[in-house]
Amino acid sequence: MSFFKRMTKNAAQKGFSLVELMVVVAIIGVLASLAVPKFQVFQAKAKQSEAKNNLSHIYTLEQTYFGDWDTFTALANLGFVTQGGGRNNTNRYTYTTPASSAAAFTAQAAATSTNVIAASCGLTDTWTITETKTLLNTVNCAR
Repeated sequence: MSFFKRMTKNAAQKGFSLVELMVVVAIIGVLASLAVPKFQVFQAKAKQSEAKNNLSHIYTLEQTYFGDWDTFTALANLGFVTQGGGRNNTNRYTYTTPASSAAAFTAQAAATSTNVIAASCGLTDTWTITETKTLLNTVNCAR
C-alpha cells in the first residue's frame, strides 16, 4: 500500500518532471526542423516578388517612353532607381537594361551579392522582362 502512496502526487507537488519537459522540447525541435526548409522557400518567393513588381513597373515606364519618343531607353532616362531606395537604402535586386534599342528592350533583375535569396542556392537569382511583357526567371533559387 505504501508503494501506491509514493506513486500518487501530493497536492503540494505540482508541475512537470524533467523527463516530460525534455520530451516536449524534443518534439518542438523535430517540428521546427521540418518547418525551416519550407519557410526558406516561402521567404525566397516573397523576396522574388520585389523583382517581379519592379520589372512590371519598368515595362510600364518603357512603354510610356516608347509612346512619347518612339524608342526604348535606358533605366537612367526613366528615373528608375536601379540600386538603393529599399529598406536600409538597399534593394534585394540590381536592375539593368542590357539590351535596349529603338524597337526592343530587355530589363534584368539580378539578386545582389549581399542578399541571400535562398540559403541553399549558390547562384544569383535572375529575372528578365521584354517589350512583349514576357517575364522569365533564368536562375530560380526558390524551387
